[in-house]
Amino acid sequence: MTHHLTLALPLLLAGALLASNDVTPGMNRFAAAAYRQLAQNGDNLILSPFSISTALSMLLDGARGQTAAGMAATLDQTQSGAAYHAAVAALAAEIAKQANLGGNQLAIANGLWLQQGFPLESEFERTMKTLYQAPVAQLDFHSNAEQARQEINSWTSEHTNGRIAELFAHGSIDAATRLVLTSAIYFLGKWRSPFDPKNTRAEPFQLGGGRTVDAKFMHQKADFLYGETPSAQILEMKYAGTPLAFDILLPKTNDGLAELERSIKPDELSGWFGALTSHKVETAIPKFRADSAFSLKDMLSRMGMADAFGRTADFSGIDGRRDLLVANVVHKAFVDVSEEGTEAAAATGITVRPMAMRRQEQTVFRADHPFAFFIRDTASGAILFEGRLLQPKS
Repeated sequence: MTHHLTLALPLLLAGALLASNDVTPGMNRFAAAAYRQLAQNGDNLILSPFSISTALSMLLDGARGQTAAGMAATLDQTQSGAAYHAAVAALAAEIAKQANLGGNQLAIANGLWLQQGFPLESEFERTMKTLYQAPVAQLDFHSNAEQARQEINSWTSEHTNGRIAELFAHGSIDAATRLVLTSAIYFLGKWRSPFDPKNTRAEPFQLGGGRTVDAKFMHQKADFLYGETPSAQILEMKYAGTPLAFDILLPKTNDGLAELERSIKPDELSGWFGALTSHKVETAIPKFRADSAFSLKDMLSRMGMADAFGRTADFSGIDGRRDLLVANVVHKAFVDVSEEGTEAAAATGITVRPMAMRRQEQTVFRADHPFAFFIRDTASGAILFEGRLLQPKS
């Protein structure tokens, strides 16, 4: 059985920054663009635009010239200098601070893995250590790439509570690797209004074309923020003690998700979420969980940073020379939505190598057909996670 779920897990580093240097809109536009790119195949999909944005921002600090311009355009940011990296770091810290309240957990960790003896530009190293909190770890890719791979994977597993156990597959790191950048995120959120497991029961989820599949639906009647657009219902469920929330965009027709997805843009979302009001809502939400793994190289190339993967790449900000290119950008993610809350994890890894080596009245909200959803920081407006459920699996 194919279980269709799309979940973008972005912790978009967005929010209360310097007023003149707000990275939030660009990061949310990147999230929307990544969603559109990766949702095209209709298969299960989970991603964290936040993790991806963070890893690419780290790499951006070492990019120069056209390579930097392409990366900044892909990230939808107008600048790539020190102010940008400071803003990204400040917002990541603020979101983590606000999220780790009410018994919730949000952990963000970054890493820089370097071939022993490989020279780094002092400014690049300083940015990694002080802003991205990514200490430099010396590894021997040249003589023992497999051990290096296992060490990076072990770090990733540790910082995602074991949910992302093998970010890099066997053979994806080899003797030509010079450095690896990693960004991991783990989230465990408890509902402000949890579901009673005694009310969870198997019911049909509409797949379209008259087909259904049984799913475990959680039920409760409670006060939630709610709103409607001409084509969708919107339900917002808060996590306890934090500004974070889980938003579901449910099409009003069983087969309306594709049309709804085409209208999902950052400005549209901001308006929709801002118009939500408190209602007594009778909810039926499916439990689900999923994980996914993929390469982002093709997607990022289409989005404007193909230069970073080719022989014209300029990462002289890393080592002072124009001899490096990005070999691959890999990503894994996981999500579990249950009666108690949400657990989600994701990690992104970037491998870099020398160019010589190519490679109020009661409202009924019954989510029994495909829908889109978001986890966001309502204080800053930052989208933390986003996705769609085509077919639940619990």
